[in-house]
Amino acid sequence: MDGVPTNRITIKVRLRSACYEVVMAASGQEALRIARLTHPQMVLIGGSLADMTGPALCAEFRAQPAGADLPILIEARGAERVMALRAGASALLDPGGDDLTLLARIRGLLRHEGEAFEHAPQPGLAEESAGFARDLRPSAVFVGNQPATALGWRHALQDRVGFRISVSEPERALADAAAGHAPDLYLIAADIQQSGDGLRLLSELRSRPFSRESAFVIALRPERADMIPVALDLGAGDVLPWNLAAPAAAPEAAIRLDAQLARKHEADRRRHETQRNIRLAMTDPLTGLHNRRFALPRLGELTAEAAELNRDLAVMVLDLDRFKQVNDLHGHAAGDAVLNEIAARMAASLPEDALLARIGGEEFLAILPDCPAHSALRLAEDMRRAVAMTPVRLPPGCGRDELSVTISAGLAVMAGGAPGLRRPNPDALLASADHALLAAKSSGRNRIVMAPQSVAA
Repeated sequence: MDGVPTNRITIKVRLRSACYEVVMAASGQEALRIARLTHPQMVLIGGSLADMTGPALCAEFRAQPAGADLPILIEARGAERVMALRAGASALLDPGGDDLTLLARIRGLLRHEGEAFEHAPQPGLAEESAGFARDLRPSAVFVGNQPATALGWRHALQDRVGFRISVSEPERALADAAAGHAPDLYLIAADIQQSGDGLRLLSELRSRPFSRESAFVIALRPERADMIPVALDLGAGDVLPWNLAAPAAAPEAAIRLDAQLARKHEADRRRHETQRNIRLAMTDPLTGLHNRRFALPRLGELTAEAAELNRDLAVMVLDLDRFKQVNDLHGHAAGDAVLNEIAARMAASLPEDALLARIGGEEFLAILPDCPAHSALRLAEDMRRAVAMTPVRLPPGCGRDELSVTISAGLAVMAGGAPGLRRPNPDALLASADHALLAAKSSGRNRIVMAPQSVAA
């Protein structure tokens, strides 16, 4: 949106050439009306709007139902820059800026919106985060071309921001990140000892597991303005002028750094919420084991992997004997206690690389990679004995203190290297184990039955 038709057309041509769909508006009210109809992914506010200033329009967008997370770019100069940031601008554009910087700003903001949902780890596979220090305030590390520069930045900003600031050298920043001590934000000089050193440091930190989720800001000298698009595309959330410690520049720099931290914490919240939802979708809430939704696709993956590596794969289908009687005679609280305890005993009997899942009411699935038939049979017997040897203690109000429980299991093994099917068939493997379970049930329960013939990969 811009009050000057030539400006609107010029920006539209620039963005359409980069394959963005663009809708134009000449006034603030028109922009708000169009936004309610089109639900834009990003807003660019230019100048010369007849009905309101850029900061006022930004505040109006933020007040809309879906406006809190909307990326907003504002073209501003002078005192209006701080006003725009305080109104909620995601980033600022300099009047008459170049196309490369504009497009890099857009790519960076859109990338930020998507990063919180990408590469969400599978349950049990997430890397443990470094966590916060005892001082619960966010932390920042400043890396200048020399310690005096970074100390000057800290001195000018420490009373204006809400985070702790420490000064570091590049090697120390990398070592701390490798050890799991990454701050919430890095402010890095683009040029340290050599031209572009800071950008290389940015790339290294962005690639490290403990520091890649930090916020990054680059400080750039005026004569290096052509590096702004490079810094943004490498993952910097913002680029500040080198003289950010000057009295006239420090207030704006402080707001922009605080804004980067706010974006980082919002991205963390979204990512953690996504991971939590994935865990809930793939985890049995009673036993804490994986559920059927996770286990069956994983069986397909492990079957294909075993076939490719020419290794054995064992599958067990296990079922609690006469479990319906537990619920009928002692109540569902007793049934839940039995399921929870038996699941824990079975899990403790399995090696670390095995997968145990609850796939039905009282039915469980165990998948054992690289496990030949004789080892699988021994593990199955260990599980059976672990369940049968010790009664399960029942919660108060169940009519008795403890209850003896047994399990039956069917076992099938896909033998690596054996002649047979070229394509692994996880459904056939599971069906073989299931038929073996039925045989165990019909022959008296509390026993393990091996499928009569191994399934070859």
